[in-house]
Amino acid sequence: MEPHRFEQAGAVFEVAFERAPEGWLARIRREGTDTVHVVGFPDGPGYDPADLRDSLIAGCEAAVSNLPWAPPTRH
Repeated sequence: MEPHRFEQAGAVFEVAFERAPEGWLARIRREGTDTVHVVGFPDGPGYDPADLRDSLIAGCEAAVSNLPWAPPTRH
């Protein structure tokens, strides 16, 4: 599945998707940092199987505000 980029609260995020035996994994990275958060989406109810990619993207965009991100540094 193709990666996805989006902006939220002035920060740019990149998401790489990976199929796992029990569902999907999304590796979310905020641009300019090395920190990666892995979010799991198990197979089953919770996303639209007819529009899987957009469902996973919506889940990632919703999760970003709840993930612990270090404040950006200014050099």
